[in-house]
Amino acid sequence: MPGEPSAVLAEFLVTERATVLQIVRGDLDQPAVETIPLGREELRRLVRDTLAVAGPTSRFRARDPSAWTEPLSMLIEPVTRHSAPGDVVWLVPHDVLHHVPMHALDTGAGPLIGRNPVCYSPSASVMRYCRTKSRPGRRQVLVYADSRPEAPLVHAHGQVSELTRLYAGRVTARGQAAATIGALTGDLREHPGGVGVLHLACHGYFTGDDPLRSGLLLAPGPDDDGLLTVERIMGMRLPTELITLSACESGISERHAGDELIGLTRALIYAGAASVVVSLWAVDDLSTSMFMGYFYGALAGGAPRAQALRTAQLLLRGTTRGDVVEHCRRSLAATGEDPSGQRRALLRGLADAHFAAGDFAAALAGYRELAGDGVPPGPRLLTATARARAALRHATPAPPDYDVPAFGHPYYWAPFVLVGDWR
Repeated sequence: MPGEPSAVLAEFLVTERATVLQIVRGDLDQPAVETIPLGREELRRLVRDTLAVAGPTSRFRARDPSAWTEPLSMLIEPVTRHSAPGDVVWLVPHDVLHHVPMHALDTGAGPLIGRNPVCYSPSASVMRYCRTKSRPGRRQVLVYADSRPEAPLVHAHGQVSELTRLYAGRVTARGQAAATIGALTGDLREHPGGVGVLHLACHGYFTGDDPLRSGLLLAPGPDDDGLLTVERIMGMRLPTELITLSACESGISERHAGDELIGLTRALIYAGAASVVVSLWAVDDLSTSMFMGYFYGALAGGAPRAQALRTAQLLLRGTTRGDVVEHCRRSLAATGEDPSGQRRALLRGLADAHFAAGDFAAALAGYRELAGDGVPPGPRLLTATARARAALRHATPAPPDYDVPAFGHPYYWAPFVLVGDWR
């Protein structure tokens, strides 16, 4: 279409001895084919040992990202040779590469996302299917958040507020006990032509032995348990321009024969989504809330989806400790009455940001405020308070440093991927 940026398709095939990359561009008479000396077992070992596909994400956060970005960078080196900065890079992974945030791999001048907007699809044919379903006139926004009180996502309430502000007059928001499958079905029925955005800020889960039972945790309703499983989604109609899963492990899928992906992403596209934003691993609540603000701010400003995601990733990557302090303060000022616990979460995020910046006195004051607000302090708060007290007592005098990036590790900015139509 006129005015669209150029797109470069990069489709991978992992074999026993090497990975074959096929690159398609509009100005090429035939695909360019590259062979990369990374075979299946070596790739699986690298991903298993260095990425957050198994075990606690705390271990992933503690690891130097170069342990995986550097050895895997040869996968995208041919892509940069065959594309120009600013081109949309459309990646079709294969095998274990579905677990790799390839947009975070090193180009020699920073991550790929610093050079190009990036989108993904399970296959080239799926992308064609996604683009034919797009209807740009859809404007309604549906938001479902914090649906399980036993596992609260208190920063999700900030996402609801931000979406309501950005899309004033176009948002239907349901939280906690109101965020049911029945309510979702009814809201979609109110808009038979489809909706612009469906934002689901809730927990996701993955069952490796039965991927069809993977899904999202909505609130239990009178007629169901609230489990929005892959199997259930595939029986629904979800005509939507964009579905965003601000949830843990929402993008993980199980590979079956023929590389068919049986997972949330595939199910949502099958049900009618033109594009889906999902996460590759369990995500941090505060950084995700800030990320979603950046993402939807760019979308509301008119940016295409892939460009909006790129903007959000780069902004989050550069967010400083001082930015986190300001975010928490602004959010606290807007919180007001707070039965959800959002205020406590913001106070904790504020105190942690002070501690990370070396402002131990401010951190200790924040932890003490939390401990004295009538809620018995838990082990984590007691540990944080003791840590701040010890640091204040023993640290060498130095001015706090609020200019250091707070979310520079790929754990924070790299998990979210756009699958489907990049426009």
